[in-house]
Parts: sequence; C-alpha cells; structure tokens
Amino acid sequence: MEIEIRPFMEQQGYRYLEVQTEGAAVFYKYYKEGFHVVLTVDFTGGDITGEQHSIMENRLLDFFYHPQGRLADFPEGFPVYHVELLTLLLGGEEAAVRRMCAEKRNVWAYCMPEGRLIIYENQPGEFFGLRNAIEEFNAGNNGNSCREKPLEERTKGIKNLPLATIALTVANVLVYVILEIMGDTENGFFIASHGGMYPEFLTYNHQWWRLFTAMFIHFGLEHLLNNMVIFCCVGSRLERAVGHVRLLVFYLFSGIGGGLLSYLMMEWSGDYAVAAGASGAVFGIIGALLWAVIRHRGRFQGMTTRGLLAMLALSLYYGFSTIGVDNWSHIGGMVTGFAAAAIFYHGKVQKY
Repeated sequence: MEIEIRPFMEQQGYRYLEVQTEGAAVFYKYYKEGFHVVLTVDFTGGDITGEQHSIMENRLLDFFYHPQGRLADFPEGFPVYHVELLTLLLGGEEAAVRRMCAEKRNVWAYCMPEGRLIIYENQPGEFFGLRNAIEEFNAGNNGNSCREKPLEERTKGIKNLPLATIALTVANVLVYVILEIMGDTENGFFIASHGGMYPEFLTYNHQWWRLFTAMFIHFGLEHLLNNMVIFCCVGSRLERAVGHVRLLVFYLFSGIGGGLLSYLMMEWSGDYAVAAGASGAVFGIIGALLWAVIRHRGRFQGMTTRGLLAMLALSLYYGFSTIGVDNWSHIGGMVTGFAAAAIFYHGKVQKY
C-alpha cells in the first residue's frame, strides 16, 4: 500500500505549499529558527534532469531563507538560520532513480505501489524522524519497510551516526562524573590538581600534557552542559561532512590551540588563572564548520555563512561580557579549527 503523500505529510506536522511545477509538491515546517522542507517529485516518467532538480532546489532554498512576504502567515522578524531540504522521488525506473541519487544529495526514492523506501549509501539515513514514520506506515500496512533492504542499505544508518561526536561527549561526561565523585569540580585548586591548565605548571614544570587534559575537564555541571549541548549540535553536522577521523582531529587540535593561546596571553599579561573546559575545542568545531560553509559557497548542511558568523559573534560577545570566561581560548580554538579544516578538508563543492 503506497502512501498518500499529502495526508501523510500533514500527519507528520508539515504544511503544504502549492507550487507551479507539475508533478511536484512541497511540504514544510518551521523548527528552531529554520525550516524542514520536503520536495516530492513524481518521477514515474524519469523526465526531470539533475539540472532541473538543482533549479528547483535553489528556488526553494531562496524562498525559505527569505520567507517574509512570500510565505503566507509567516511572522515578520522571525529569524531563519538554516533550511534542511529533502527530495522524495515518487516512482521511476530503477536506473533513472539510481542515477539521480548518485548525482544529487539529500534524495530518497519511494517505490510505488510496493510502498518501499529506498535510501542509497551516499544519502542521509534520516530526516528528522521522517524515515521512521515511513517505516512505521509500511510496517503497519504491508510489512515492506526499509528493513527489507540489502545489508549495505540496512547498515547505512549506523555508518551515518556521529560516532566521534558521541565518543567525545561521553568522554567529557565520564571525566566530569569521576572528578565530581573525587572532589569539588568548582574549586580551582582541585581542577589544577587534576589536569587543569595553569601557566606555571607549563612554564616551570613543563607539564605540556595539561593542554590536552584540560579540554576534558569542566568547572561544574552547568559549564559541562553548556559546552556539550553546543558541541553535539555543531559536531554532528560537521562530522557528516568531514567524517569521524577529521572531526576528532579538528576537536583535539582546536582544544590544544585554544589552550596554547590562553597560556601565552596569561604569560604576556601576568594575569594567571586555572583554565579548563572544552570551549576552545567547541569554538574550533564552529570555525571548521564555517570553513565548510565557505567552501560550499555559503550554504552547507542547512547552515549559512551569515548564520554561523552571527553565532560566533554572539558567543564571543557573551564571553567578553561575562566574568571568568577564557575568551583567548575561544579565539585560539576558533582560528585553529578554521585553519585545520582549510588544510585537511577539501570536500567536493555541492551544487544547489
């Protein structure tokens, strides 16, 4: 049993947007300062070329990035920082579908009337719960869900998991829990005694390893949560683009780079303090993501250059306006992450 697209999408919370292109329909929802957009295309004739699809994508992205006055009932002044777009091909010959999915990103296919979702290896394994919803629909109607696909397609979801982001987050949480059991993580002397960075330890005792350990240590639960929430958001996006190993390299380089600049500035000013936390590494991940967006002509993984620069500006402003924040670590991490990405990431420019 095939899905009746419009009622099904509306059940998932999407709104219908009428378009002039024959055989195409657009569904959208506004979510956390951005849009989730699904473009469905009747592909039974296979007569839509990759170039035509790119034009449709480009028009939709422009529309949803600037919806004021163009999208009915969209409030004035609401920010739009990211637009996530998925194309769902309805029907079509296997060769034509395979060719389109090989050429384009964020494209799924839905076999009709079998009601079978096809997701190729190079495509995202999930789209904000939509895959699960389609699988549940299929399982409830004819049992022909994505779980019946070949092994490489069934394991694609595991491959797409942000494993490095998850591992680094778990490492930070475990270190915090262990130190909290041992003592007071909000005490500077305790933090310095258990791996925090303090200039004299590096200058006179040559304990340079503290640049590494300090990035996994946090001053209390709030400090940990602030860093990990931001890291999970930006790290998972970047990891999908650059891979597990590069994400790990960018994180570690940025954390060390941020700690090193913090150390040098404290030595220069003579204003010493115990420094710890993953914020240098997190700013480095944002810096690396900024490079990826610039590399992809200003728009990548639903983020724009403008949106990322606004995020960085607000984060830096918060740091400079708040007492006790290691702003030099933030700046050092951001610059290191951007530079590392510029050196090690040269992904193929995506066409929109």
